[in-house]
Amino acid sequence: MNTRLQQSDFLPGNAAGQPKALTAYNYIRHAIITMKMEPGATISEKETCAELGVSRTPMREAVLRLAQEGLVNVVPSGGTFVNSISLRGVIEGHLIRSSLELRMVRIAARSYDAVWDRDFDLLMFLQGDAAKRQDYDQSFAVDNDFHRLICAMAGFPDVWQTIHNATGQLDRIRRFAIPRSGYFDEVEQEHRAIYDAIRAGDADRAHELLRRHLDDIAAVVEYVFADRPGLIVQEPGFDLSTLDVMLAPAAQ
Repeated sequence: MNTRLQQSDFLPGNAAGQPKALTAYNYIRHAIITMKMEPGATISEKETCAELGVSRTPMREAVLRLAQEGLVNVVPSGGTFVNSISLRGVIEGHLIRSSLELRMVRIAARSYDAVWDRDFDLLMFLQGDAAKRQDYDQSFAVDNDFHRLICAMAGFPDVWQTIHNATGQLDRIRRFAIPRSGYFDEVEQEHRAIYDAIRAGDADRAHELLRRHLDDIAAVVEYVFADRPGLIVQEPGFDLSTLDVMLAPAAQ
């Protein structure tokens, strides 16, 4: 079944016609992922409702969803705060994402349909446009939409929502690391190679290319630790010394 690729949830401005709770959720999540709301920041329910033109009920629904994803902490009678970035949460998000996407890319290659080429070409145009303008937010959104496209091509678009719900902590460090040297060219080249393998029906090559693409997360974590010490909270059993074990490349 062909399910057309939908607009990204990561950029503001896509709220037309969507439920108000989803508008509030997307707005706050985007602010958290892009560090416009840093760890420890207070989320003002009153101010956010006024800014978005929503009532308290959809706002609270949005906050509940964000709390379930581990992005905010709701203190009864004490307010709502942006959670710290948990290394355990980053690792967990990566494990879920890689496990599901590596299955999706094999299915996508085995069931390739040229109808998806238009979506891919549009994403590559947007990726190139973001690179020219050094627009990190658009680049991050398009990056995610490419991976969403893989799930849609495989016939399981809802799998991307499962990944999205599990990767809030992971997304925060991925977005933070985008300004690192070489990111724009590297991601575009890797996405083109993965899609070419899918288009060729080469499931093994598509799987291997995607595995390499996803398994650079250890380098991203180390970059964030070096660039912003203290941004990621280490927990017992989940610290820098465990990265090699926890984030070892997935077996084919």
